[in-house]
Amino acid sequence: KDLFEKTQIGEYLGREPDYQGGFALMVLHAYVDQLSFEGMVFDDAIRFYLSGFRLPGEAQKIDRIMEKFAERYTLQNPTVFPNADVAFILAFSIIMLNTDLHNPAIKEERRMTKEGFIRNNRGICDGGDLPEEFLTAIFDRIRENAISLKEDDEAREKAGE
Repeated sequence: KDLFEKTQIGEYLGREPDYQGGFALMVLHAYVDQLSFEGMVFDDAIRFYLSGFRLPGEAQKIDRIMEKFAERYTLQNPTVFPNADVAFILAFSIIMLNTDLHNPAIKEERRMTKEGFIRNNRGICDGGDLPEEFLTAIFDRIRENAISLKEDDEAREKAGE
């Protein structure tokens, strides 16, 4: 069993830049800088990144956490996106897609469609579009396999027994 609660880790990593004199931000940077995303498919890299903690609910905290991920991913995979901003926007979009597709409170007819996901990501690549096949493949993988913590999956399985 982990020594730290994954919700608390996510809350801490997403703290304001000036919290504790910037120490929480330094922890986020040190944590991300020791991870390797080299050669990973983008949404697999997000899964790997988010396996260590639970994303906080606050958008500003998610921004900080995913911005650092996007910088690191782009640094290690320089041919995937032209810059970290594109990776950041798509990463945030994937987080929203995951919630939309897998939140039981959202009715089936209100869920994001593949076309809607592609439309939402138009123009994010320095005014241009990412390849439709790239976005379609991401949509399909997220639809088939939610981004979730292993502990949550195990708890759901146990509850279903």
